[in-house]
Amino acid sequence: MRFRSVVFLVGLAFFFGAVTKAQERQTEWGSVGAGYIGQLTEGTTGHWTSTHGWYVLPTFNINKQVGVFADFANFYGKGQNLHVQLYGLFHGFSNKTRYTPFIFTGPGYVRDSSAGTITHSFAWCAGGGLTIRLTRWVSFQTIPVEYVVNTAHGNVGNNFVARAGLALTIPKSK
Repeated sequence: MRFRSVVFLVGLAFFFGAVTKAQERQTEWGSVGAGYIGQLTEGTTGHWTSTHGWYVLPTFNINKQVGVFADFANFYGKGQNLHVQLYGLFHGFSNKTRYTPFIFTGPGYVRDSSAGTITHSFAWCAGGGLTIRLTRWVSFQTIPVEYVVNTAHGNVGNNFVARAGLALTIPKSK
C-alpha cells in the first residue's frame, strides 16, 4: 500500500508541477479520453494470454507539444482483474492537419487480483498513438503501440497494449 501511495504522489507532483508552467497562448488545457483497451501478456511459462477492459486517460498540456497524463485502466480475464495506474509525459507532434501523432512514457503500478490473491507491482509504459480531431471538442484517439513492463512476483513481465476511444478537449476560457 505504501508503494501505491508513493507512485500516486509522484504522479500528482508531475501533474500539478506542470499546471504552474502552462503557457497562456494555448487554446486548450488538455483532454479526457476513454474507451476500449486490450492487452497481450507473456506469462512466466512463456504462454501468452489476453485481457480486455476500459481506460480513462486525462491529459494536461504544458505547452503546444508537451504535456502530462494520468492513465487509469482496468482489465478483465479468466479469474483475473487488473487495475493499472500510470503517470508520465507525452509529446504531440503538432501540425496543421487534424491528425496529431504522439509518443509517451511514464511509471506507475499494477494491482493484480487473481484467484483471491492480490499483488502490487511497479510498471513502466512507453508507446505512441494518433489523435484524429473529429470536431472542435471531440477527437478519436488510438494507441496501437504501447509496451508496459511490470515486476509482478519478482519477474519482469512483457505486456503489449492497444486501445481506441474518444477524447473530449478541455478548452480555455477566453
